[in-house]
Amino acid sequence: MKEADVLDFVRISIGSVWALEVLSLVRREPRRVWQYGELVRELRSSPSAIAGASELLERAGLVARIDDHSCRYQPTTAALDEVGELVQKIYAAKPATVIGAIFESSDEKLRTFAAAFRFKK
Repeated sequence: MKEADVLDFVRISIGSVWALEVLSLVRREPRRVWQYGELVRELRSSPSAIAGASELLERAGLVARIDDHSCRYQPTTAALDEVGELVQKIYAAKPATVIGAIFESSDEKLRTFAAAFRFKK
């Protein structure tokens, strides 16, 4: 898989820097069930940011929610496991590139929203 494909996945499916950080942390210990409170402490985040990140990762097929306050790394397919590994490797080597991909996604959503309010001539 090419780096551009991985960045597209990040742009479309990861969607936040908090989700990227949660993914990096839970992927290090894939058998561990992480309580949200542990993730909050480890990442110096907030409960709402961790819950939102977990939800994004669950929708992406990378994390399984165990209950309302815990999750673990559990990709739904081997291909997603490979993507998770590649995201982590690229993020470790080029953090600005991966974070930039996330912000590009936000910029595009904002442009689409703003375009809805443009007056037609």
